[in-house]
Amino acid sequence: MLSLAAQGRAADDKPFSISGFGTLGVVHSDNRNVDIVRDLTQNDGVGFTRQTDFGMDSNFGIQINKRINDNLDTALQIVSRRSANNFQPEITWAYGRYLPSDHLQLRAGRLGFDVYLLADSRNVGYSYQWVRPPIDFFGSLIISYFDGADMVVSKPLAGGILRAKVFAGVAREKTFTGNSDDFLSLNRSRLMGGHIEYQTQNWIYRLGYTQLKFRNDFPALQPLLDGLRSPYLNALIPSAASAANDLSLEGKKFKYLSAGIAYDQGPLQAQLMLNQLSSESLIFPTNRAAYLTVGYRIDQWTPYFTYSASRPVDRKIANPLPAGLSPDIDMLSAGFNDAIENQFNHQTTISLGLRYDLTEKSNIKLQYDSIKTRDYLLVRSNQPGWDGRANLISVAYNFIF
Repeated sequence: MLSLAAQGRAADDKPFSISGFGTLGVVHSDNRNVDIVRDLTQNDGVGFTRQTDFGMDSNFGIQINKRINDNLDTALQIVSRRSANNFQPEITWAYGRYLPSDHLQLRAGRLGFDVYLLADSRNVGYSYQWVRPPIDFFGSLIISYFDGADMVVSKPLAGGILRAKVFAGVAREKTFTGNSDDFLSLNRSRLMGGHIEYQTQNWIYRLGYTQLKFRNDFPALQPLLDGLRSPYLNALIPSAASAANDLSLEGKKFKYLSAGIAYDQGPLQAQLMLNQLSSESLIFPTNRAAYLTVGYRIDQWTPYFTYSASRPVDRKIANPLPAGLSPDIDMLSAGFNDAIENQFNHQTTISLGLRYDLTEKSNIKLQYDSIKTRDYLLVRSNQPGWDGRANLISVAYNFIF
């Protein structure tokens, strides 16, 4: 590929560059009663399936950029990581960019989903100080890219840069639902949103809003929905069909509201981020999450501390089905409760880590995570008797080229 790049430059004087990144990671859990996963796209992780895992954080990506002229360029990025497609390579970026002026950028194609600070680069382990972005905050993201367009307008303001971004498109990925080989397809789900960001020499402030309109329902939810909509049940309980509609995901909006602050000056770097995830469906109860991370560079070493947490806003969701009418109705009632209960997210993680910069293009990190959870949205294969706790030790070698 490098020889082709040289030939291309010689032939048409339109250079393109090839770059890439990767992580070789290993993580060990002290608990065999649950799988901890990096995010909701992973169906298994470390703990129950394997106590020491080499695939949770490992990945490899390659990117090709081509400049067409001073105002137009293109980019293609392909990433292999553990996700709903296992390690099958995926095209995560494939866009054309037009820069009509220094203050306007237009892109179209396949774009990274940067709903939060660092969100569209969370596969590039070299670029941040943790082994992995805080699971309690980033783990519930079910989108890493979309097909569509975005626009960024920037303006100098009071010694900094003010940027406003808007985007729209459709999602294409799929995510696991917590059951083995059972996933929710996001294909053709519509996405739109934007953020305002202000950056100075040492500070970044961001406020964003995004909404996703689901195209499809949970496959595993369909028998419950059919049962709630049955004429027999609605003759006894007229509100059952309405409960099915409230629980259904198809055509419902999922909303991301986020705010973040990042500071970087001299040896000190810190970030504080908050979000609220809500939806028009009972299957995704409103949830809030936050993290605070602080690191301090000492030559090539950066020790860091992170506290992250997620909490459901309201657990009191009324079940419309009275108990004791019949075994079949009791079964539907239990299914209704389980469908909602499995989507609550109450988890806390305290992390201590150390990053060592080997070269300008590589680093190695060591991290300890103490995880405590009351709910099971961000874990897999939890076994009876699990006490909701797990401790992880992780090592990762990260590089770019």
